[in-house]
Amino acid sequence: MSIQKILKYSKFFDLLIMHEEGIDLPFSDTAKHVFRNVFFRPITQTVQEELNCHLLIVCASSEALIKMPTPLKTLLSSIQSLEIIVLSPNAHSDLSVLKSSLSVRALSANTIPQNENEFVDEMIKVFPSLIKKHNESITEKHYRYIIEQSNALFSIHREGKTIYANNTFKDFFGATNLSELDQHIQDGELAKIIATPGSNQKIISKINKTQDTSSEYFINTYPLKDGETLIGIVPLSAPLHTCEKRLLNRMSFIELLKNAFVIHNGENESIPIVIIYIENSEKIINDNGQNIYNDICKEILLLANSHFGQEAEIAQWHKDVYTVICPGALFEELKHMLEKFHQDVTAHVALEKAVPSLNSFVIDMQGTDLNSAIAIIDHIYHRQLIKDDIAALTYHEVSAVNDAIDDKEQVLIYLEKLMFAKSPIKLLNFYKGIRITTSARIVKIADGLVYTSIEKMQGYAMKLEQHTVIQATNLPYDLQADVKIVDVGKKITVLSHFQPLKASANNRQYIRIQSDHRMHVTITSSKRVMAGTVMDISIKSIACKINASTILPDIGSPVMLQFSLPLASADEGMANMSVRGKIQYVQSDNEFMKVVVDLDLEEPFESYMIEYIYNRQQALINEIKMIANKL
Repeated sequence: MSIQKILKYSKFFDLLIMHEEGIDLPFSDTAKHVFRNVFFRPITQTVQEELNCHLLIVCASSEALIKMPTPLKTLLSSIQSLEIIVLSPNAHSDLSVLKSSLSVRALSANTIPQNENEFVDEMIKVFPSLIKKHNESITEKHYRYIIEQSNALFSIHREGKTIYANNTFKDFFGATNLSELDQHIQDGELAKIIATPGSNQKIISKINKTQDTSSEYFINTYPLKDGETLIGIVPLSAPLHTCEKRLLNRMSFIELLKNAFVIHNGENESIPIVIIYIENSEKIINDNGQNIYNDICKEILLLANSHFGQEAEIAQWHKDVYTVICPGALFEELKHMLEKFHQDVTAHVALEKAVPSLNSFVIDMQGTDLNSAIAIIDHIYHRQLIKDDIAALTYHEVSAVNDAIDDKEQVLIYLEKLMFAKSPIKLLNFYKGIRITTSARIVKIADGLVYTSIEKMQGYAMKLEQHTVIQATNLPYDLQADVKIVDVGKKITVLSHFQPLKASANNRQYIRIQSDHRMHVTITSSKRVMAGTVMDISIKSIACKINASTILPDIGSPVMLQFSLPLASADEGMANMSVRGKIQYVQSDNEFMKVVVDLDLEEPFESYMIEYIYNRQQALINEIKMIANKL
């Protein structure tokens, strides 16, 4: 098969070949020729920083795959943007290769290609999935950089030239083509902001000479790849001043932080700062308009000056985030100030039924450094703060004290933020035991209902389960939702009744498979023999359905199970299983009992089970795709 068939795709991807030392790699020259970058690393020397590639090929014998460190397997299986294939000399005859492939969620396991044509054949199998993951990754990154960092106008620039601008940006500057925008980027304060390294925010004034007036604008710049810079501009309806003092910007506050670290770290003194985040800003703007939101911000800033004092330095870190540093104030003092400030905001700040929902922190940065402090503030804004970030620091959090916002409304606020930012979400369902998860997008929210565009395969699984789980980077928890309407053919669904999940839906460790035919099982204990049928099965447990009148042994009792697995490689297409286990769970109703038994698998039964689950999983994926595509 011609190498040209993959060259037009492969030249855009980076390949990492993680190999057993000494193993023959006959396809290495072909890989170097077709991929953009190719890296070779022994399994024992691979580190996380080297996994920022698109495709990983693991080349090793079954023995080396079995000995692969568990932390490395866990890391590989957790990187959603990384496509993995396993190549091994005995991939078709050694079940331990399949077992290792499952443990890292590899797309496929095959023998090592011995020539160019075999390598091309292997790559053609993986490219559809690789391209899909790559496109999703690009989309997600650009939405995050462009949409989340800018509320209204945005453009992208490289070396002083405008390479992209949305229509709103062009209209704002009265331009019809990109070249007309360059003069606005090369002159004045905007040029200074772009020239400053990193991400920057600033409020600047623009004088309207014809009307002898001035207007203020919130400017946000964010560095992208390849020397590109994202610029976002939000016109402000009124100047944001605080009493007699000018509101600081992000860079000015960083300079204050830098000075505080120099002064106080040397003396081992406290460095408390306050972070105030307006969580429901997008909802206020959408429901009430930008002008109302600006007025609410001014009210909040007036109260902040009142509570934190004239010595306090207050900065607008982001459009929705304010930071405060009070020279000489102790942590406990700021803690009480912040609590009273929250109470006053709740009692007094509300315009046209728009009520701000604040989430605030006072954090003592003593013991950390400037870069870590900046990262903590950014994580709070992006809703990526985890307790490990501040576990070693003294901090106090104050959440919104707002009876007007209940749990249901708070959930809708999160979902509306995702919709306005056009951020992708993930939907999770199960089909006969296998995980079905695809990207989706929220297109409309009305009357407590969420309308989403979906993939056909996901829609069919949702239709069967009548519920789904919503996951997204900016959601603080996974959400379970009822499926009110689903149209698989039109690829749209309507969701309702959203419930936060206490644990992540990804915590299901093992794939549970439902059989494609009735599978009888005999359960034997020390005192009795019971007959039933298999409901679903995994490599660690089996769920059985037995008669409701059956008297069961106690939970934890050892049992022996006998059943047959359909297996093409076994004699007469069936593998007779005789395995030990312990009763782990029993659920009863009027008709039957569900009994779950933890299995203690030994060879050859473990290999039989792995092969069956792997084959059944592939068959179910093909089955649901075929059914969904017909709808």
